[in-house]
Amino acid sequence: MKKYIYLRIVLMSNFFYAQIGVGTNNPEAALDVKNDTYGTLFIPRASLTSIGDKTTIVNPDGTSLAESTLIYNDGLSSLKPEGFYYWSNNNDSWICMTCKNDYGDVTYSLKTTDFEGWYLLDGRSITSLPDNAKMVAQSLGMTTNLPNTLDKVLKGKTPSETITSSVGSNIISISQANLPNIDFTGTTSSTGNHNHTGTTSSNGNHSHSYTDRGNSTVNANYDNRGDSGTIADDTSSSYTTGTDGNHNHTLDINAGGNHNHTATVNSGGGNTTVNSTRLSLVTNVFIYLGEK
Repeated sequence: MKKYIYLRIVLMSNFFYAQIGVGTNNPEAALDVKNDTYGTLFIPRASLTSIGDKTTIVNPDGTSLAESTLIYNDGLSSLKPEGFYYWSNNNDSWICMTCKNDYGDVTYSLKTTDFEGWYLLDGRSITSLPDNAKMVAQSLGMTTNLPNTLDKVLKGKTPSETITSSVGSNIISISQANLPNIDFTGTTSSTGNHNHTGTTSSNGNHSHSYTDRGNSTVNANYDNRGDSGTIADDTSSSYTTGTDGNHNHTLDINAGGNHNHTATVNSGGGNTTVNSTRLSLVTNVFIYLGEK
């Protein structure tokens, strides 16, 4: 099959310019490629070893990469997804023009199975993944299993935490140390008759009064029969006992009148754990490991 390339050179007074037409005799641009059968342009393919890889693609003269150099990364290096990249001197790296996702991106979805390079984070062994996805997972630090997001939410990593590790719990147990430090006060009811028994203290001097019926005697005729007997006279006197000697008195306290009782209140707790899961919309979580 013959292929024709049309080159038109226009000479001006001080300069000339050229238009190149491939498959056309009337190029409408500096390079005009027309073909209804084959692809019109083939961009060089490469497997980038890093986002700043300058050795896989080099300029013919050995100089640094030219701004906007265009390549197609096949994604086989597992470092960046497949797609068209251009070189940026300002960023000193390859910039993907067609990548919708990057390796390690995580998303929520209502889908239930792997799709288009997205893999369900269900804790499965990475040996079950396709070779390229397995390589990507290992490059992201998942050496044995994918993380399992069952009944978990995502959180930002702290300096002391390990990426993809599981922390926290959906249930908590409250101990006495978790309760606020407060005092409960109250007064019991004084209604209802009841008694208190006790023993008074033996300390302190005090006196008791008593009545002496007398100790003199007279002979009297009881029955007019000449019988006589000894009887006490009818005199009486009041005396006070001494205050010496310790002794006790048993007493009953009248229930009348208001008074207080100190009480102990039982919390009645059963040490039941608390579910800390918030009201949530249930979805699945996927990670992007590439489509190959």
